[in-house]
Amino acid sequence: MKNILIIFTIFIFSSSLTLSQLYQSNYGQYQQQEIPFRENNFIDNRPILREYDFIVIGAGPGGCVVANRLSENQNWSVLLLEAGQDESTYTDIPAALLFLDTTDYNWGYIAEPAKNGCFGFKNNRCPWPKGKGMGGSSTINALIYTRGKKEDYDTIAALGNDGWGYNDVLPYFLKSENNSIPEYQNSPFHSQKGNLHVERVRYHSTRVDKFIEAGGELGLKKNIDYTIDPEHGVSRFQVATLNGHRVSASKAFIRPVKNRQNLHVAILSKVTRIIIDPNTKKTIGVEFIKKGKIRTVYSKKEVILSAGPINSPKLLMLSGIGPKYDLKNHGIPVIQDLPVGKTLLDHYGTFALKFEVNQTGPVITKAAISDKHLFEEWFKYGRGPLTAPAGADGLGYVRAPSGKGVELIFAPISDEPNMFIIGTVLLQPDARGNVTLKNNNPLDPPIMSYGYYENNTTDLEDNVFALKYAVKLVEETQAFKDIAAKLSPIPYPKCTHIPFKSDDYWVCLSQHLTNTWHHQCSTCRMGDVVNNKLQVIGIQGLRVVDSSVLPYIPHGHTYAPTLMIGEKGADMIRSFWSK
Repeated sequence: MKNILIIFTIFIFSSSLTLSQLYQSNYGQYQQQEIPFRENNFIDNRPILREYDFIVIGAGPGGCVVANRLSENQNWSVLLLEAGQDESTYTDIPAALLFLDTTDYNWGYIAEPAKNGCFGFKNNRCPWPKGKGMGGSSTINALIYTRGKKEDYDTIAALGNDGWGYNDVLPYFLKSENNSIPEYQNSPFHSQKGNLHVERVRYHSTRVDKFIEAGGELGLKKNIDYTIDPEHGVSRFQVATLNGHRVSASKAFIRPVKNRQNLHVAILSKVTRIIIDPNTKKTIGVEFIKKGKIRTVYSKKEVILSAGPINSPKLLMLSGIGPKYDLKNHGIPVIQDLPVGKTLLDHYGTFALKFEVNQTGPVITKAAISDKHLFEEWFKYGRGPLTAPAGADGLGYVRAPSGKGVELIFAPISDEPNMFIIGTVLLQPDARGNVTLKNNNPLDPPIMSYGYYENNTTDLEDNVFALKYAVKLVEETQAFKDIAAKLSPIPYPKCTHIPFKSDDYWVCLSQHLTNTWHHQCSTCRMGDVVNNKLQVIGIQGLRVVDSSVLPYIPHGHTYAPTLMIGEKGADMIRSFWSK
């Protein structure tokens, strides 16, 4: 295993540079530091055959699980196609996620101009980071392990999706989980046998203890297990890391089995179309581009689409499955008229409120990520502030006056030593969006829009409540008074004309610092685009297995739910073909 040189200062370069160029530009510097690095390149592990039993599109959380589980049957051949590259040591650093958005690991999507939000971004267009590479968005996400509420999944079942109630899906959450947190070892709601390792953030800041104490002063339950009931409580994170290193879906489900002879993995392979016979509506195979050439591979049993909530609807529409009016406008022959790309759901809110304290602590900055000693502490021992995803390690759950759930994300480490951050998350927003095609060119990004704070909903009121609650949590509790914590008195520049901390100020802040929490879903929703077996309605041999099938957004981050969908989807596929 030869050494490779990690790039710490990736964020200071233009996003147009490739990672290989970035590695080369820093080679001499880190060679002199003599830090040992592991070889972490996942090269194509087999030649691509003409035909496979199953073709899985996308190596995100859903696709990695499906490829693993289907290839457990040695008699089935499985091809996993991924448009991006493999992960690197840099993506292993939980704190580095703040700086991954400008790299090749992000598709670089930007939403259409918003009417009532995203004012702080150029042309009111919020960025929508989505992972591109082995592991998909689990390579660039915050790694927070949450599932949502029992009622979320019972609601999905009540919408007509038999088999998706809480008692149906809990075994699949447990199947993927390997939780090492001591207090959960005997819990029937956790498992120690799955692929995805879950632990506490390895760096324990005393500021997060203040956050939990303050929550208790305001009547919130302390140290809740939010995977069971994310309601009216506070807790430290449960995160998908192992000894402080990121555990992506690829690390958990593909690397351990990459030597299976029946599992072929092809990176840098961009799928452009799913081939479907227009007469029989039977799925035949997949077209993709690799090394500049269009290639075709055929499926004997099924194609499983796991390209995520943006690219899964895009590929369906490029393949003739979608709203017929839209497809005809782009000159795409209609094979199946379905509401693909509609009713997009997401969690959004504000990031971030900055608070000052009378103590100093570590920081998450460009310099910190590239600091040799901090890196060695993380790399060799799995310790230190680099183990905290974007410096965060605390969740709070409260209910807004509207009755909807709101989440507070607490980051004890910020970019300044005497500050911490709190972000707000609307867990049940009324806003809706959609994904449509720009044209029929598969190399162009789709058009994505979302109605932030539109249509006179309670979203804006709920976010204002959450911001004010965060200030109350800090400024009106003894826990935080002990460290003289207070909201930074420097107002947001675009809101200085409004009285500081007034309701109108919070409205202004909400609309300028609008933030997606990257939990888009429901663009291939169950009941409308796929059935409860995740089969595309009216099409043979094609399923969608990722967060796009969720018809209702859960009260939680979507990493764990997507792994659950992968586990359940794989079981349904195996059951169907084992008859």
